Amino acid sequence: MKFVIKWGLLLIPALALAMPAFAQRSPTLSDSQEPGSLIIFPKFINDVPVTTGGDNAVLPRTEIEIGVVCPPGTTPTTTVCFEHQTIKIKFHWVCPGSDDVATKLICPEIDFEIFASVNGKLAFSADGTPINSNSPRVPAPPCRNGYLIGWVVDNADRPIKWDGLIGDAVLRGPALVPNNVVGGPLVSTAVEAYTAITVQAAEDALPTGALLTGTGTPPGSELPLDGLVGGYKAVTGKLFGDVKYDNVTARPVAGVPAPGNALSSTWLVLLTLDVDSGFPNLPTFVDLDFYNESLNTVSTSNPNFEFHISAHHHFICWDQVQLSALDANLTQAFMGTRKGVVIVSNAHKVDFGGITNDEPGLVTLIGLVQVFEGVTGPPAFAERSYIFNMYNDSVPVPTEFEITDDD
Repeated sequence: MKFVIKWGLLLIPALALAMPAFAQRSPTLSDSQEPGSLIIFPKFINDVPVTTGGDNAVLPRTEIEIGVVCPPGTTPTTTVCFEHQTIKIKFHWVCPGSDDVATKLICPEIDFEIFASVNGKLAFSADGTPINSNSPRVPAPPCRNGYLIGWVVDNADRPIKWDGLIGDAVLRGPALVPNNVVGGPLVSTAVEAYTAITVQAAEDALPTGALLTGTGTPPGSELPLDGLVGGYKAVTGKLFGDVKYDNVTARPVAGVPAPGNALSSTWLVLLTLDVDSGFPNLPTFVDLDFYNESLNTVSTSNPNFEFHISAHHHFICWDQVQLSALDANLTQAFMGTRKGVVIVSNAHKVDFGGITNDEPGLVTLIGLVQVFEGVTGPPAFAERSYIFNMYNDSVPVPTEFEITDDD
């Protein structure tokens, strides 16, 4: 079958004049679909392993998978990238801070290093226990939930350009218990996964393996994500995602959900890379706009047509929050539909509590949408679960991830 498009030649100039100019994607922006020199895993669960049903296997709650490939433009036959080449990666577990003034809004962290190889793969858990004899020795994070960030370094622990990191994470048995509560009841053996976010070195022309000079005092104590010389490409501060509104009340009778539906709860996982790890951090504030399904009748006269609710939220470094905890109206019963859209915008920090080491202003934002379905006993809804990565607006927000000097 052939599809043929015919144009009237005389119309092309007029059409070209009528078409608006399309915005160019910023060359300073990172591409999460390409391998990177820096990688982010937006959520981990540090908790006791789960025991599966049929095969009685004992598996970690979180399985971080990190791989290394030759950066684009290189091959395993060059002296820059060769088979079995050792690559050193420095990681930080980053934990959420608390609004409690007694904790000084500090985001706890712990760092570690692993060695991987080109075209190789390593997997490790977030509970400090090796998965098998091939797992690297990794400390447990000082919290139940948070995010993991890693970057390639040389043997002197200096960041280098090596756009070859790839990875993903598998999360199992998502019991919904409060943050930082270890050993909560395991109510499910549901499994979900997401693709890690990768960030490339800023200078495309910089040779693979070259030092990234970075910023900060001492030199290299900050990882600049600004798209400028010596750093990494930038990420954004606005997110778009699909959501399923909460259905936490059994209906219509005797605990039986409506046909074609299920008991469910949806959570937003939000984090910023504007972090001074191990030190006080200013809270990050975001605006959230929710819309419902358009239904079959797309009409502005339809009262349910893209019905809108706005909400606001703040967090310190990382957070996960249920939709109906943001606003009690973010349920299927009130929104009138099962699903909808969320836009998370205006991510920013403001001066607070005399904190001077952190900076106010616009900040970066990364997120996941996490859905739990089915019921195994309140308050957990986790017979089935799934995760969506979120979209962004391609507008870079320059920042730096500040590293504490543990040496």
